[in-house]
Amino acid sequence: MKKQGQNSGFWRNSIWHFTNMPALICVVFFSFFWIFVEDQRNRVYLQEQRNEVLASASLVRAELEHKVNSNLQLVKGLVSVIASEPDMGQVRFSFLARALFDDSEQLRVLAGAPDLKVKMIYPFVGNESVIGLDYLENEAQRDAALRARDSSELILAGPVDLVQGGTGFIGRYPVFLNHFTGQKEFWGIVSAVIDADRLYEASGLLDEKLMLDIALRGEDGLGDSGRIFYGNEGLVRDNPISVKVNLPSGSWTMLATPKNGWADTAPNAWQLRSVLAIVLLIIVVPLLYTGHLIRLRGQQNQELETREQQLELLHERLRVALSASAIGVWETNLSTGENVWDDRTNALFGFDDCIYIRSGRDWEEALHPEDLERAKREFQVAITEKGNLNSQFRIITAKGEVRHLQSRCSYYHPEGGDPKMVGVNWDVTDEVEMKNALMNAKKQAEGKNAELKSAHQKIEHLAMHDELTGLPNRRLLDQHLSKMQEKMSDDMGLAILSIDLDRFKQINDTLGHRAGDATLCHFASALRSNAPKEGFIGRVGGDEFVVVMPCDGNLDILAELAKRIIDAANQPLNFEGQVCRFGASIGIACTPDNDVEYASLLVRSDIALYRAKQDGRNCYSFFTDELQTSIVESRELADEILRGIEQSQFVPYYQPQFDAHTLEIIGVEALARWKHPSKGVLSPFEFMSAAQELNVMDKLDHIMLQRVLDDMSTWRAQGLDVPNASVNVSSSRLEDEDLIKNLSQFDIKPGQITFELVETIFLDESKKIVDENLARIQDMGIDIDIDDFGTGHASIVGLLRLHPKRLKIDRQFVAPLTQSAEQRRLIKSIIDMGKSLNIEVLAEGVEKEDQVRILRLLGCDAFQGYLFGRPMPADDMARFVKDQQSEAQLRKTASL
Repeated sequence: MKKQGQNSGFWRNSIWHFTNMPALICVVFFSFFWIFVEDQRNRVYLQEQRNEVLASASLVRAELEHKVNSNLQLVKGLVSVIASEPDMGQVRFSFLARALFDDSEQLRVLAGAPDLKVKMIYPFVGNESVIGLDYLENEAQRDAALRARDSSELILAGPVDLVQGGTGFIGRYPVFLNHFTGQKEFWGIVSAVIDADRLYEASGLLDEKLMLDIALRGEDGLGDSGRIFYGNEGLVRDNPISVKVNLPSGSWTMLATPKNGWADTAPNAWQLRSVLAIVLLIIVVPLLYTGHLIRLRGQQNQELETREQQLELLHERLRVALSASAIGVWETNLSTGENVWDDRTNALFGFDDCIYIRSGRDWEEALHPEDLERAKREFQVAITEKGNLNSQFRIITAKGEVRHLQSRCSYYHPEGGDPKMVGVNWDVTDEVEMKNALMNAKKQAEGKNAELKSAHQKIEHLAMHDELTGLPNRRLLDQHLSKMQEKMSDDMGLAILSIDLDRFKQINDTLGHRAGDATLCHFASALRSNAPKEGFIGRVGGDEFVVVMPCDGNLDILAELAKRIIDAANQPLNFEGQVCRFGASIGIACTPDNDVEYASLLVRSDIALYRAKQDGRNCYSFFTDELQTSIVESRELADEILRGIEQSQFVPYYQPQFDAHTLEIIGVEALARWKHPSKGVLSPFEFMSAAQELNVMDKLDHIMLQRVLDDMSTWRAQGLDVPNASVNVSSSRLEDEDLIKNLSQFDIKPGQITFELVETIFLDESKKIVDENLARIQDMGIDIDIDDFGTGHASIVGLLRLHPKRLKIDRQFVAPLTQSAEQRRLIKSIIDMGKSLNIEVLAEGVEKEDQVRILRLLGCDAFQGYLFGRPMPADDMARFVKDQQSEAQLRKTASL
């Protein structure tokens, strides 16, 4: 059957192609003919356009040639007069030139240049600056002038930009005098400037009625080899008409196209197309109609054949369906009670013998006891209602097997016959068992879903809470703030307390992380006890907590809460026999009128927390506008410091150091200064704290050391003797494990550099890495000075271990030296201690002669202070050293 359908379809397609083939062939050939006719028509029309453009362009070319040649011919007459009057002056020249200007509207300037130097010009007014122009010295015009002289012919150049403004063409006529010997003598040149715009206008190029796009090529008369100097350069790509414009010397090429470009299609093309279309229809329509009639007859024959095949197919399908399906067909005569079962129905009920006539008792005895009454009742209802039945019931086969059957039947009463119920049965045991299995699986899946939901809730809780303390984390805090922002009201605002534990790091470092965890849990419990019930408590960092609560503007309530939290934190925690003591710093920010985004309020509380830490920790601080301004200024200062480092704004200033006895310069101390672009030179007092917070002290130390070494190298090259330079080194740099590696990159000669260390950073309780770095620094030939000695707590043991080169007495001990005997005894003891340990002593802040005298008597080795020299930049220091060396040389010479 399928094959027959395929054959019929193939036949129909073949008939269709066959009947329409003449029409298709006609359309193909006519299409080629149509294309050929239109192409020929367009070619003819294009040639007509080009002829029209050529005619119009030729008129413009003729006018352009006429204007150029007529103007130059006028000038040629002037050249002849000059040849006969070589001594002509400006007045005579102006008289003759004026006559030429009366005859020409395009001439703009005439200039006479005997010996290639302009001495006559017309009009004179406005062109006085050209008088005296020497073509031989003017690069722009020298080549053209010499070309005119050497060729003895007119040279037309341009267009060029004119000094007087605008553009023009310059014609240069060489002038030769007839010598009495018969030879020609070169007099000079006459230059005539033709205004370009006037020439274009007079030639019709600027005429709005001109229906052409025109471009001129051949600057300086170079024809096709020159560049386009008028019109659109893109015209070359539009297949333009080319016309040669002849000049007295050289030529131009005129390119022209229609104003709107070349038309691709001839006008009234629709008329030709309409005629061709009508002819095509006259030929094709009859062919198509004839083919249609042929196909219609073939289709009618094919439909008859198809109906016969469909009847046969339906019969076969019914036979296959009844044979292949597991459906049994039955019929019950409601008047006689007789049942008719087919083979499949007998097989479903487990009967091996295929008895087609069964009684109602056979069906009832096979029904499952639990389904018997229901099945009989449903069957009786269908009979009573003379309707349909759709029932499912169980049977017990003759072999004792339980099966689930689905039964469907309908009431049927044929005319003149007995009423009947006709229906079908089929086995649904597998489906029922599968359904039961699915129900069991569903129950199991629901149980697992409940477990997964519980696990998901646990995971979500862990994702939103701190595992150690059980408090909400940063993620839940952000969600809480967002919800609070959505529910905010006009009569109640929000307050946020940011809390940071003090000395928590020391507990972790000394007692271990278990002690730290116990501390965090202890403090979390204290927060729960003290925070209001409607408040939100969270742990948002290592030792950072936050409390969020409603706020009506009463700051006393917030302050009281902060005090309770600090008091709770100050209660010592006993952990495995160890006492853990810590504190809490709290920053408070509130917005009773809800005029601040809650996310910004959290930032404000962090700013207040920062101030609480600055105020000494273990206290609380409220956010204020002044505090924010201070933080903003600190941030701006930090940004400026980083920018200053990038732009090399940090430089050393040098203060000289002098031998106490000879007053010779024994070295300099390099002091960091910031050359701020707007605030001037700033001392370390104004930026050092911010630099330490930025953790850029190491970088500043590195910059200072490099600049100092560069300046000392420069001084040596200038013959200046600066034996040593002292550089301050931060404590963090001494703890850098890569310090020695970084110092090895510098070219430091032994004794050239001294590192100044603050007394309090190392001596008695210094770290191992600091001691190792100091020892290796001294091995590199870098000396050590103890700065601000006497202000710290260094011991004799520390000095013996380090063995510095020099102790620098702080200026606060030197200032009262002349009035206080106690200060003199103190300084004397420092000097004596240094002598006993073979350590030099330098006094800082020396500003008076009396201080110098007393310090010498006490045995001080060196001085440094304003009395001898203030801190100064490297160039000033070089001049200072040079002056000191000159004075020392004069003193030495005087002593001789």
